[in-house]
Amino acid sequence: MTHPSARQHPRFPARLPLLFDSPAVPGPGRGVTLNVSQGGLLLGVPEPLPPGTPASLLLFTGDCVARAEVVVVWMVEDIPCRLGVRFTGLTGHDHLAWERLLAYQAGPRPRVSVRIPVALEVTCLLSPDSRVPGQMQNLSDDGLMVSLAQELAPRTHLAVSVPPWRSLPPVEVRAEVVWTRATSDGHGVLHGLRFLSDDREGGLFVAGALLRQLLDPHEASPDRSVYLLALLARTTAGRLPR
Repeated sequence: MTHPSARQHPRFPARLPLLFDSPAVPGPGRGVTLNVSQGGLLLGVPEPLPPGTPASLLLFTGDCVARAEVVVVWMVEDIPCRLGVRFTGLTGHDHLAWERLLAYQAGPRPRVSVRIPVALEVTCLLSPDSRVPGQMQNLSDDGLMVSLAQELAPRTHLAVSVPPWRSLPPVEVRAEVVWTRATSDGHGVLHGLRFLSDDREGGLFVAGALLRQLLDPHEASPDRSVYLLALLARTTAGRLPR
């Protein structure tokens, strides 16, 4: 592990959901960044990857997605496993998206859990007989924001369900209402929700929601769509989500 005084680039705390593909695992993986820099990342992932393992990442940097090639430099086997990875390929628009994220995290108001704009129809399940339709507005590794036609009281517990789409199965997560406020246009109420689920369930929900967003033909570029469809083909073989 590199001593902080010997590091070439400053590191910034940032929790970004990510998907990765590596020859060391049988299907697409999921994880989260723990800190970020120009030269590499500290990742939290469910399964260990030994040093020297290459991987392809999709990093959700807020309003952009960056694809990067990395190699594992060191590993601490824990729950979740911690991986130190070094960039081996990050170019063009992906590099620009990454530079924008680092500039924001180095600024006066960094956000540890980075919010990702996501526009998806959801159903909030208050009980088996009470369902409230709504739309997801953004998503992070620890919660989401949804717009609903009616206001739910803070501390309300519910399940948020995203329906099946194409060959993706539905995903669902348990959450709690933290805050509410009226939408800017006066139609509906925004709700800030915090995940109540364990890391695995929350991670599967985040991965499933992001795959739906990115596979939308209006959201994904052709080359990125090919990569995501390859991930999706492996996902439906049983890795993500169930």
